This record gives sequence, structure tokens and C-alpha cells, in this order.
Amino acid sequence: MTIENLSDKVATTTAGQRRAEVPELLAPAGDMAALMAALEAGADAVYLGMKALNARRQARNFGREELEGAVQAVHARGAKAYLTLNTDLAQRELPLAARTLAWAARCGVDAVLVRDPALLALRAAAPGIALHFSTQTCMTNSADIRAAAELGIARVVLAREMTLDEIRAASAVEGTQTEVFAQGALCFSVSGRCLLSSWAGGRSGNRGLCTSPCRVPWTSEGDSPDWPFSMRDLATAPRLDELRQAGVAALKIEGRMKNAQWVAAAVGLYRRALDQGAGGELLRELDALGHYTGRQLTSGYLDGQRTELTGSAGRLASAGRLPGLLDFQSRDVPVGEEGAVDVTVDVDRGGIHCRCACGSYVDEWSLPRTAVRRPEKAVAIGQLLEWLGQEAIAGHAPGRLATNAPDFLLVPRAANRLVDRVRRLVHRASRRERDLAAVELPEAVRPLLSGGEPHPANRRPLGSRVDRVRVAAEQLGPLARHLRDWTVIVEGLTAETLASACRAVGKRRLVVALPAVFFEDGIPGLQRLLGACRRAGLAVEVNSWGGWFLARRAGVRMEGGPGMAVLNSLAAEQLGRLGLRSVTASIEADRRKLEELTAHCPVPCSVVVWGRPALLTSRVELAEGAFSGRVLCDRRQVLIRGRREGHLWVFRPVDPFDLRAAHNPRIRVAHLAMDLVGSDDPAAELRSLPPTHGAFRFNYDRALS
Repeated sequence: MTIENLSDKVATTTAGQRRAEVPELLAPAGDMAALMAALEAGADAVYLGMKALNARRQARNFGREELEGAVQAVHARGAKAYLTLNTDLAQRELPLAARTLAWAARCGVDAVLVRDPALLALRAAAPGIALHFSTQTCMTNSADIRAAAELGIARVVLAREMTLDEIRAASAVEGTQTEVFAQGALCFSVSGRCLLSSWAGGRSGNRGLCTSPCRVPWTSEGDSPDWPFSMRDLATAPRLDELRQAGVAALKIEGRMKNAQWVAAAVGLYRRALDQGAGGELLRELDALGHYTGRQLTSGYLDGQRTELTGSAGRLASAGRLPGLLDFQSRDVPVGEEGAVDVTVDVDRGGIHCRCACGSYVDEWSLPRTAVRRPEKAVAIGQLLEWLGQEAIAGHAPGRLATNAPDFLLVPRAANRLVDRVRRLVHRASRRERDLAAVELPEAVRPLLSGGEPHPANRRPLGSRVDRVRVAAEQLGPLARHLRDWTVIVEGLTAETLASACRAVGKRRLVVALPAVFFEDGIPGLQRLLGACRRAGLAVEVNSWGGWFLARRAGVRMEGGPGMAVLNSLAAEQLGRLGLRSVTASIEADRRKLEELTAHCPVPCSVVVWGRPALLTSRVELAEGAFSGRVLCDRRQVLIRGRREGHLWVFRPVDPFDLRAAHNPRIRVAHLAMDLVGSDDPAAELRSLPPTHGAFRFNYDRALS
């Protein structure tokens, strides 16, 4: 049986006719064709996104009326429809998020997948709709699941890295269901913990625009290029009985960027595997699914097998598309967010590179450098941007207008092309906004969107003196005498090493950081550490929902760290209600998003102004000699270096970002922090580095997409 005609052979029984004990089969729907293909092939449910605010913004997705029709089609087949609203939300996106929830409720959507804590506060916009925690929330252990249950989350999507035993422990938690990925792409980094795409170009995987930098070749100190981060694809069709016995409620097929034919083939295969078992013919068809992406298949994580998952080991010898399968990859990236118009025009020897963002609706393009023969008719880029800034475009005020070459001359045709493209993008964004602008919000929701006054503690302007330092436990001894003037946040402490940390720093200035990622075997050690913190009267920084659950149970004072970072004031307010005495702004935030967050942040807020953030955090086992401490470089000259941090591999940039010279009185917070984790010589960097005006500033000067 071929991939092309597989869907024709699949039974079309409705969801209600299947045995209750069989896990729900959940299929991707990047567009209406894929949705109908999934239903015809036997899906019990589909997950889909609207044009904005979902983790697959590059799929075609669904407009307002399209969503209504899609939900009707799904329910007519006795299936369920789940809407993805699973990105970090900027301050200006809160009204759109609330209206998206309200429209989902009006359409009869069965559940909404979420990541941002603000949506816990906005659930009043969609009474009666269940909330599911997306895999972007990094659900890796039973403490995470207990946290979700306490928050009223009906289902969680577990991390792909978990073993069968860990899945079983998570699924045993009462009060919420578990869902696992059964087929599709694997990320090198634990989901929700990847910053590599954002670091390289401002396009964030946590906001639905990952550029897949893990899929490109990297070189290491003169070696031949390899694919050290490109993972095999997940395939569990032969192991569905084991997953069923582990207690999972739903099996998810990844693939909202794939076409309808692939969706039909994958859903049909898993439908038959669930109902009839995985025989030899199904396994051959399963192998064919891997040929679509050119990657080998694995279910190794279920057994704790974490080697030979990347690089050449993950690629097929002859990769390519199967006949009849189209490469569905929409390049239109509609985001539909309220906001101003940002335009950046940079010039280098390769051309004129333009970027326009209206809210988070983004367009990027390049123009050739054209010889200017009549300068009197040409327009300087600086003058053109000044003209764009004089009036609103389609009701959108001008925002950040920037160039590295204000005196560079454009021929009239190039200037007109640039203006026309900006106008087209803004008009498209305006249509997207109007798509949901008429949706009425419940009275109880409107006050949540107004944005209140900032907390009085948020009075330290960006550019002021740093008052907090973050270090790893092993750095503390050599650094202790240099840390007398700062509050010190320490990663990697245990109950056994806590006393020495207290002696080195002093209890009043020590904050104990819990890890952003930990699995089931890490819970007992964290419980002992938290008990010791309670007895010592120490504050604890939580960086995951599981950490929040354990810390709250232990009765310690809690702060929110980078692993629970916020991009909007409502998320900060919600975390404050849950017991966090302070929050940390998203390290990915650009200037405008930081200004908008801090203008309304109702709890004390920290901003990390210097550091080498963890760009990749992975459970993959890599060869120590081949990767530890070695510099890797991609074709864009992004330089990163990996090492073991606990039981995980973490890759950080070789050079830090630095916001200490970014003086901005519109960004006022309670704390400014330096992160020395990953530094080879933290004492020297703490002591000798003045603020650098020419330093890389992460996304501060470019729009976070």
C-alpha cells in the first residue's frame, strides 16, 4: 500500500463508536484540507491555530470564519477541536488573546492549548472551555502535572524526552490527563527551553517563528560540517500498547506544516495501529513517513536511549520527498496583532535589507544596491524613514524607524517599492485585527486588559548599577569575596551544599535557584533542598511549574526566575497571585516590549542585562570529547559552546549580550542582574568589564518576532 492511497483504505468510524479505553488520536490541521484529511482518516480530534498567537505561525492556519466552519466540520464527525494559543504574549497582544479565547468559546472549541500564564487569568473570556498545557510549558515530571492539576488544567502535553516510566508516573497524577507525541519531528532542545532561533535573528520559537537553526550544518574548530542538533523523527506506532498501559489519554501526531496527503497517511496508519495492532505492512508504511522529511525514525526516549539520535545518525542516506507528497511550507506569516509600525533598513555590501513589523506581523526582504546616477532625484534612507514617521498608516502609528545608513541614497523606484511593501503589510495586519476586533468580551475580562500602575519597587531605570548576580554553585567559592555588594542567585545547589553557600554569601543575600528542567528522579533531591531552604529562611527562585508546586508545598518564599519569564503584566500579576514575590522579564524581549511590560508590571520585576543564556537545553547524550567546551559555528557565524550542566547538555553563546549601557528611563524595574553562569572566568568578567556601548544586545535593538 502506498502513501498516496493509504487514506482511501482507512475505515471512517466516528470517534464515539470506538472503545473508550483506546487513547484519543489527535491530528494536526494546518489548513482546512489537512483537517478534512485527518477526519476522513479516523482522527478523534484535531488541533489547529488561528492566524496569530500560536506556535506554528508559518502554517496557513484559520481566520475567524474559517475557524467556525472548521469546528462545525469536526463536530459533525463526532470528533473534537482544540485551538492552539501557545506562545509568549506581549503586552499589546493581550486584547487579541482575550478575543481569540472568546471567539473559540463562541465557535464551540473543545479546549485551548496555552503557555502564557496570562491565559490563566483570561479564562473568564471563555467560560466552559478546557485549558490544556502545551508542550511549550515544559512538562517533564509528576510535579509539573500536579501543578497543572492545581491550576485547573484539564490536560498536559508531556515533553518528548520522557521515558515510559516517567510517563507512567505523570499519568498517575489525579485531576488532569496526559497527552504524548506519537509521531513527528523531535527538537534537540527541550520544548519551551530553546532560544537559539531568537538569539540568531529575533525569530522566537516561543512565539511561533522558529527558523530551525538546529537543522543546519555546524562546524567545530576546523572539522567538516555536521548536523549535531538535527534529530531523528519520533515514531511510536509499534509501541502504542505500552503508551496505553502507561495511562496516556491522547496520542498526538506532529505536523501542522505538513500537507493533507501526509496527514491522511499518518493518521490512517495510527488509526489502524490503535484498532488492529502494528503489523509488518504498517511498519513499512511507517518507515515511508520518515522519507518525507529525510530523517530516520526513533522511539529511543521511551527506553531512556539518548545516543545516536542526531547528526548523520539521524539522516537517511537518500533523503527526498515521496512521489505525490507536496512540500507544504507557507511563507506568509500572518500574525494580526494590534500595534505600531516598525521599519528597519540596513545596508551592507550584499544589498539593502528591509524589515517591517506591524505588531508581530513581520515581513523581511532585500533590495539590490542600485547605482544612483541622478542624486537630485534620489531619497536618503533617513529622509524616507522620517517621512514614514510623520503619519499613521491604516490607523497604525509609526513605531521604531531605524537604519545603519541614514545618508545612503535610494533611487526613486527602490524607495517606492519599500513604501508600497510597508503599506501592503500594514493593510494585511489591519485586516487580521478587524477579523476579531468585533468579538465582544465579558465584562469581567475588560479590566484585566487595561494595564494598571507598576509596583512601587520598580523604580530602577535600565542603565543603572547592577544589584544582582547569578552564578553556578561551583563558581561560588572563587567568587565569594567579589560578591559582597550584590544579592546572589545560585544555580545547582543541593541540600548538602547549601550550608557552605550560606557561609560564602550570607543568608540575607542568597537566593536558591531551582532548575528550569528536571525529570522524575530529580524530585527527591529538590524536596530535600527545599526543606533545608525553609529551615534556613531562604528565598527560592522557581523556574518551572513543577518547581513552583514543590516550593509552595515546602512553604518557602518564592521568586520567579528566567524559566518562568514574563512578557506581559497580566502574566506577572497571575504569578503574583500564585505566590511569587517577584518576576523576571523575558530575556528575549526587545526594547518596546520591555517598556510596555514594565510600564504596568504589578509585582517587582528583574531584567537580566548581561549574560550567556542557555540557548539549547537537551537530554540527548553527546560524546563528551567531541563537544564539551568546543566552539560550534553555523553559516551565519553564530558561535556557541556546550557543556554538561547536571544531567543535561547546555549550549551557550561564546560571547555575552550586554544591556548595561542601554540607558532607558522608560524601563524601570526592581532589579538588574548579571548572569555569570557559563563564564570561564567569572571573577574577571565581574570585576573588569565596564558597560560596552558596541556590545551585542540580543533582541533589544531589533523587533522580537
